[in-house]
Amino acid sequence: MGKTKSRQHDGVTCIIPALNEEKTIEDVLKVVKKVPEVSEIIVIDDGSSDRTSEIAQVAGAKVIRHETNLGKGASMKEGARIAKNAYLVFIDADLQNLSPAKVRKLLDPLISGKADFVKASYNYAMGRVAKLVVKPLLKIVYPFIKLEHPLSGEVALDRRKFRFEHIEDGWGVDIQLVLQAARRKLRITEVSLGKKVHKHQNLDALSEMSEQIIRTILSELQIIAHRYQLIFFDLDKTLITKSSIQIFAKEWGFTQELKELQARVKKGEIPDKVITKTLVRHFKGKSQQDVDTICAQIPIHPFAAQVIAQLRKQRYRVRIVSAAYSPVVRSFAMRLNVHDFVCPRLRVGKNKRFTGTLKPSRFEDKSNTCCGMYVCKIKAVDYVRRRFGVKRRECMAIGDGKSDRCLFRACGLSLGYKNDIADVRIENLSEVLMHID
Repeated sequence: MGKTKSRQHDGVTCIIPALNEEKTIEDVLKVVKKVPEVSEIIVIDDGSSDRTSEIAQVAGAKVIRHETNLGKGASMKEGARIAKNAYLVFIDADLQNLSPAKVRKLLDPLISGKADFVKASYNYAMGRVAKLVVKPLLKIVYPFIKLEHPLSGEVALDRRKFRFEHIEDGWGVDIQLVLQAARRKLRITEVSLGKKVHKHQNLDALSEMSEQIIRTILSELQIIAHRYQLIFFDLDKTLITKSSIQIFAKEWGFTQELKELQARVKKGEIPDKVITKTLVRHFKGKSQQDVDTICAQIPIHPFAAQVIAQLRKQRYRVRIVSAAYSPVVRSFAMRLNVHDFVCPRLRVGKNKRFTGTLKPSRFEDKSNTCCGMYVCKIKAVDYVRRRFGVKRRECMAIGDGKSDRCLFRACGLSLGYKNDIADVRIENLSEVLMHID
C-alpha cells in the first residue's frame, strides 16, 4: 500500500516550450500522445504571434501562454512548476522527425532507475554554438562532463532532484541543467536519437544565444561575481507612482473605509494586517482581468522597466516584496518582467474569480512585535535569500517609506526612493544601477 502511494506521482509530464511553432507543434503533439508513459502534456507558448496556442489546445495539450517572450528557461521553469508528475521530459516544438520510439528511448534510463538526468544526442555535427563555445569551455572547467550534444533541447529528468527556481530564463537553461546535475553528482547519461530535423537559428539569434550560454556557465562557476545577488523592490510609490489600494478604493467605493482603518493603524489601535484582512473582501467576484483594467490606469515609474531589464540582463535576481494584494502585484510583475514576488495572496474559486479571502501567510507578524503586517518583509526577504543561499549583505532593497523599514533592515544596502529612511536616498530609479556592483 505504502509503496504504491510513493509511486503515484512517478508518471511522466511532457513539457514543450514553443515560440511561433504553428507549423510543427501539431505533429510533435501527435507523436507525444502516442507515448503511453506520458500522462500529461504541457505546452508553454512563450509569447507567440502565430496560432501556436490555438493549435496546441485543439490537439489536446494543456497550454500556458506568456503574453510576452520571457525566454526558454522561463518556459521550462513554468512547465516544471505546474507539472503533476515527478518525471519530466522536455521536447523542442520545432522537431520535424520525432517518433514515439525516440521519446521512449529518452525516458527509459530515467524510468528504469538507471539515470537521474538524460540528455539526447544526434548523429550530426554539433551546432556552431556548441562547437565553438560550449565544448571548449566545458573541456576546461568541467572536463569530466563528456556529452556529444550538451545543448540539445530534449532532456528527461526527475524534478525532485533539481531546484528549478535557480534556473535562468534565457537560452542558458540547457547547459545550466547539465552543470547543476553534475554539481549535485546526479547520474547523467546521453542517448542517441539518430537524425534530427529542426528549424535553424539565424546568425543574430546564435550570437545572442552564445552570450547567454557563456554568462550561464561563468555564473554557475561563480566566475561572474556581484556584490549583491538579490534585488528587492517595493511596489507602491516605488515601481509604480501611486498607492494601488487607494486607486482600487476609489474605483470600487471603499475609500472612506480605507481612511478609517489607516487612521486606526496610525493611532496604534490595530496592526496594519487588519487592513489587509478587512479590505480583501472587496475583491470577491472580481477576475484578474478586472484588476488588470484598473492597474493599467496606474503609471509605472519612469525607468523602472529599463532598470529591471538591465538588472536581469546582468543576471541579478529581482523580486517584488509588497503589501499589495497578489492580483495587483501580478499585473505589474508581468508588465515589468519580474517572475516572482511575495505579497498577500488571494484565493481563487473554480470560476477563476477571487473569493475575497486570503491564503495563510507564512510571513505574517503574528505577535505584532515587528511591523504588524500580513507580510513582514524581513521574513519574506529571509525566506527568499535562504532559498538561494544568499547572505543579507548580498541583498539590496529599494522602497519609498516607513512601511519598508522591515525590507531595509533585511538587506545589506537599502535605497530610499525620495526618502531618508534608508541607507542611501535616491531621486530616480535609474540610480539603482550605480549601486549594484
